[in-house]
Amino acid sequence: MRGILERVTRNLVRRGIRDGLLGGNGIWLALGVSAWLIRWLSKSPAQRVVTERLRVGESITVTSVPPPAFGRKARKLAEADRQAAALARRQIRAERKRAHVREPAARAAASSGRGKGKGKGRERATRAGA
Repeated sequence: MRGILERVTRNLVRRGIRDGLLGGNGIWLALGVSAWLIRWLSKSPAQRVVTERLRVGESITVTSVPPPAFGRKARKLAEADRQAAALARRQIRAERKRAHVREPAARAAASSGRGKGKGKGRERATRAGA
């Protein structure tokens, strides 16, 4: 039945283009457009079928993936992602600030002469030698 419907609508579309669009006949053009619309609406996605033999100990897991969101729901999900990313950036900045506050104390201890000679005395020695 489906093959007959497809063949008839295909022929009506061809004749609608030939006699209606190119020939100027409005009735054939209307029939061709309606046949094309019927063909377009009747197309359904192809079903996938997989056949395999299972060995002893093998199993099958069937899962379903929800369709992607669109419209208002998609915008809400995108906004939630942006807010989560902004929160993560704020946390990273706060951690860097905390680390930077601790760091000057370590620098002060290193430059007070207890380090490896990184004080003003070394600069004078390099200037005198130059």
